Amino acid sequence: MHIGFLMKWPKGMEGLRGHVIGEEPYAESLCRELRQLAGIQSAQVYAPNVKPTAKLDVMIHLNNTIPGPFAYKHILYFQNFYNEGSDIILAQLQKLGYDGYAFPSQRLLDLHRQAGYSGILLPFAADTRIFHPKDTSPTYEYDVAYVGNDIKGEERTMRYLYPATNYKFGLFGNWNLQPYSYSRMFAKLSQGHLTHEELVTLYSSAKIILNFTGQDSVIWDAMNLRFFEVLACRGFLISDKIPSAERDLKDFVIFTDGYQDLTQKIEYYLTRPQERKEIAESGYQYVIQNATVQARAKQLYQFIEEIM
Repeated sequence: MHIGFLMKWPKGMEGLRGHVIGEEPYAESLCRELRQLAGIQSAQVYAPNVKPTAKLDVMIHLNNTIPGPFAYKHILYFQNFYNEGSDIILAQLQKLGYDGYAFPSQRLLDLHRQAGYSGILLPFAADTRIFHPKDTSPTYEYDVAYVGNDIKGEERTMRYLYPATNYKFGLFGNWNLQPYSYSRMFAKLSQGHLTHEELVTLYSSAKIILNFTGQDSVIWDAMNLRFFEVLACRGFLISDKIPSAERDLKDFVIFTDGYQDLTQKIEYYLTRPQERKEIAESGYQYVIQNATVQARAKQLYQFIEEIM
């Protein structure tokens, strides 16, 4: 079987102008694990600048790309968030004729099934060959750190990032995307792109890693990839509140309402290194046992076999 993953962005864009793009490296990890499974001859990531040279058995769409003649079967992996609302975008994409659907959100999968479609729950997971504990580095021993682009709006950014500016704060990603005053402030702080090796060292070294999601992800209860990658590095994570994360990760992640609550939790945990260490160790064990990309690749292949 020949499998492809299709992005709407050009391959190799991550790192240019400070961008942090999750789809390409995550899809490459899935491809690597799929190629280890019996019955799969090839698995590769495609994009506008890298197109298939022969017809594939199945193409997995990572964004809102349109099914075409380059594959016999098409699966939509609905794993982005949309400011317009994921429910609205999903209703549009359902009309395009995909043969299967996968979601990291149970709530979206339930909505999808109510509309008469089928699909599977395929949450994100960590590639533990890449994301694993490393020796700490003085370069990345920040009190608080965050890696991401300026795509979540002023209210959520100020709520979940601004309190960190009162500490030794490591900010990375593209913060030159918006023409707003808050964006300019964070753009001055941002140190741009990190390689995967640098990212793993950051997650292993910083005292506290922050996570926050787009409002659409909160509404549809979709955990992002950062949860699992930070925990896989024995990182200590403070995140905004996602219902499924609060349920599944309550013993491994600290949750916050932002602003003063976040400041209080940063203050509390900065002075309790042993408590941070114990929580981070529990999170690491959870990922190793429950949320690896190897396990997700097997789930995906089983679903592919069902629709072929």
